[in-house]
Amino acid sequence: MTLRILFFLGWLGLLLGPGGRLAQAQQPRELAQLPRPLTLPQALQVAQANYPALRARQLAVRAAEADVRTNRATFLPQLTAQAQALNATANQVRGAYLPGVAFSESGAVKATGPDGRTNFSSLGVLAIEWPAVTFGRYRASETRSQAAVSAAQADYEQAIFEYQAQVADAYLLALGSEKAVALQRANLARAQQLALVIRAGTRSGIRAGIDSSTANAELARARLQVLAAEQQARTQRTRLAGLLGQPTQAVQLDSMQFYSRLPLAGGPADTARATNPLLRAYRQRIVASQAQASLLSTNKRPSLNLLASTWGRGSGVRDAVDDKGNFVIDSSPGAGLPFKAYNYMLGATLTWRATELIHSGRAVQAQRLRTEQARADYDQQALQLDTQLQNARLQVELAQQTALAAPTQLAAARQAYTAARARYDAGLDNLLVLTQATEVLNRAEADQALATNNLWRAVLLQGAASGNLGGLLGQL
Repeated sequence: MTLRILFFLGWLGLLLGPGGRLAQAQQPRELAQLPRPLTLPQALQVAQANYPALRARQLAVRAAEADVRTNRATFLPQLTAQAQALNATANQVRGAYLPGVAFSESGAVKATGPDGRTNFSSLGVLAIEWPAVTFGRYRASETRSQAAVSAAQADYEQAIFEYQAQVADAYLLALGSEKAVALQRANLARAQQLALVIRAGTRSGIRAGIDSSTANAELARARLQVLAAEQQARTQRTRLAGLLGQPTQAVQLDSMQFYSRLPLAGGPADTARATNPLLRAYRQRIVASQAQASLLSTNKRPSLNLLASTWGRGSGVRDAVDDKGNFVIDSSPGAGLPFKAYNYMLGATLTWRATELIHSGRAVQAQRLRTEQARADYDQQALQLDTQLQNARLQVELAQQTALAAPTQLAAARQAYTAARARYDAGLDNLLVLTQATEVLNRAEADQALATNNLWRAVLLQGAASGNLGGLLGQL
């Protein structure tokens, strides 16, 4: 007994332990490590593979495809088998009754009236029913189910596209925050270098003591700007990691020379209505609604079913009666369960529900109104996309002009800083002038990076409005 208990506990430990099957089943799905560094195309692939909302849309497509197979199966021949064995009384009276919770009686009307004797009876049935002619109902049902698959697929593609645009924008924002950190660190390095020079001049008596205090204040401010930029960068990286479905992993971005060149701003032609996945999803909803209306209209048509059945019956009630007209009943199972009579049936049934002319007509009318509603929703989305596309083009034009003008500002700021630093080192200007020149240079560097990042984001906005991100991804 002790060995059995130890064996059982050991087997249970294997199942529930760290290496057991039950423990493995309870563990969450492990995600692959993010590439380091992470490029934008890689980020889009990771998001599509890992984000739960996209997997849910993909499963919806698979469910719609399974519904197609289920729908086809409903129009196949249906084979039904039944077997029963009963022990019941064999009483019957003349008259009619309404079928409901009562069961059909066995036997026939006896001359001497009912009694309480029971007998065994058996029944075995094999039946085939096939809706051979549906008068268009099968084809309409097939079209409706296929339209549902297309609608689910369009919704999935639309979700992928919108999410790719969202991930790309989050990537560019995170990249912009990383660039801001680099610029603020460069500004901190300038402040540290200047502070060292000023402290040395203060100790030697060349510089006034106020210059040292001012330099220390500017150095502290530069450190605070670095901390603020790093905090913003961490926030943007965390947001991007969450969109990638891996919020616990650290994201290391790849600049891909985003700040070394400007993107081509030439957008696509007026293709928003033709290629935008959102409009495609709305068009498929219209098609699915039309297919549903066609299916409802087939309900007013008849249906022709082919039937075939064979069955056998056994009973403990004998066919002959005694000299008093009573049935001879044998209550033993051996007398009632074996089959004694066999039958078969072949035929066809034509069914037409005349009232469906009214019901289906009203249902079709309601469905057509839903179709018109879907068309109105499509027109509304198309109008919004046209407006967004026009706004995106204006944003691209403005961002392009800003990005082209920013280098001039940066060059002038660098020249002013170099001149102010030289004049301060020569003793021709005070520290206030140099501090202002440093601030102008820092702001010009930030404006240059922001202008470049805004142009990339404007190109992304234009691609999202036109339904095609190839203009952005093709330049990476």
